Amino acid sequence: MSTVSTDEPYSAFSGWQKVVLVTITATCGMLSPLSANIYFPALTAIQLDFGTTTELINLTVTVYMIFQGVSPAFWGSLADVWGRRPVYLGTILVYIGTCIGLALAPSYAALLVLRMLQAFGSSSVVAIGAGVVGDIATPAERGTYFGVFSCAQMLGPVIGPVLGGIIAELLTWRWIFWLLLIIGGVLFVAVLLFLPETLRSLVGNGSGYANPTPIQWLKRKLDKSNQELSTVDRSRKLLKFPNPVRPMLYLLQPDVFVALLFNALHYAVYYCYLTSTPSLFASLYQLNELQVGLCFLVPGLGCVIGSLCEGRILDHDFRVIMRKGGISDSQKNSGKLALDFPIFKARLRTAWIHAMLIQVVTIIYGWCLYIDVHLAVPLVLQFIVGFCVTSLFNVFQTLAVDLFPGKGASITASNNFIRCLLGAAATVAIEPGIQSVNVGWMYTILGLLLVVSNSLFPVLLKFGPRWRKNRMDRETAEKNVKDNESS
Repeated sequence: MSTVSTDEPYSAFSGWQKVVLVTITATCGMLSPLSANIYFPALTAIQLDFGTTTELINLTVTVYMIFQGVSPAFWGSLADVWGRRPVYLGTILVYIGTCIGLALAPSYAALLVLRMLQAFGSSSVVAIGAGVVGDIATPAERGTYFGVFSCAQMLGPVIGPVLGGIIAELLTWRWIFWLLLIIGGVLFVAVLLFLPETLRSLVGNGSGYANPTPIQWLKRKLDKSNQELSTVDRSRKLLKFPNPVRPMLYLLQPDVFVALLFNALHYAVYYCYLTSTPSLFASLYQLNELQVGLCFLVPGLGCVIGSLCEGRILDHDFRVIMRKGGISDSQKNSGKLALDFPIFKARLRTAWIHAMLIQVVTIIYGWCLYIDVHLAVPLVLQFIVGFCVTSLFNVFQTLAVDLFPGKGASITASNNFIRCLLGAAATVAIEPGIQSVNVGWMYTILGLLLVVSNSLFPVLLKFGPRWRKNRMDRETAEKNVKDNESS
């Protein structure tokens, strides 16, 4: 098995610098899911405040999810050309402005429009953060870093309802957005001061100079021996406006579509758990809003542990496949995957275990609620699903970035789009489904749907390497044609 090596390290950042960068991006990545879920406990209070209907208030949730799925395509394509840093700052600035507007919203119409804009700003930090992780981490260590990165965004749907319920009960719903404003402001300062540019086409392995932090700019100014700065390439990139549809085009690649569809189906079922929990637990176990909110901490703990554990598992599986292929440790640090490297086998080596557990537990979960078992049982099952669905998310997020190195933000936008699309459909369908066929049969149907989706797994393992090779050969041929034309 061949590999690609280079004397230059893949990343100029040290281990502790990588930890700082991933910590900042992971915390920023929590903005979107936190903003979506902290809002739920206050829906009734907002409805009464504006004197509107339940359907219209629920519309603010729907439009948020739509923009949550679509907007990363715009920002992600910008971040893959202009750089991570300026787009990060721009999106958080939009988020801060909308939080102020929402806290002071005078009418339902203002609330609806501002929730759209809030999603437009907040939802893209996940895609940009994934791009940063792909920039600084080699494929051999990428699993661990993505595990840490996904921890925070998986915590959003868990701690959001708890915080929202406490604030709505003790203060007013408007304080939800004042709190989000404070969080957004702190993260804006953190990115401004401590997150350097990582886009490899601008700064290489991180040793280049572009979109500097204030400290980098000051050091450059004080360094008299290094005043010559090449800005030609960067200025050309700024003049080039990216194609916001490009992330959607990645879904036309068969290996990408199959992988992200399998992941999105399991993620949508997880959203069914989250969406139906308040009404089911309140009716079956007579829990109030705060008690229901505290129940969300259980799957949240599963998500956190799943993220951290799966990151280590991914890197272990990667090393196992490398050893079988006779690739040395020095070669793995090159950061580039050879065309014949079995990346699908490396990333999917143990993923089937998580998928199988989700499917079995989902069927059991519905009937446990149907026969009204003790509350501890569905909570334990939710913990298992939280652990497994986050593990699957890490697997396919890491695989997607492996397939398109340097395009981490855009490919994550594709992942986000299909997840949000199916997640929105799931949140709309779960309550009517439970009312129609009862909770036992509804979750049985969901579990069997996931069982059917297992057919995508062998397809990806068998045809994925061929699809990847054909795409890379095609891209190489196109690049050679362009080089010949330019010469």
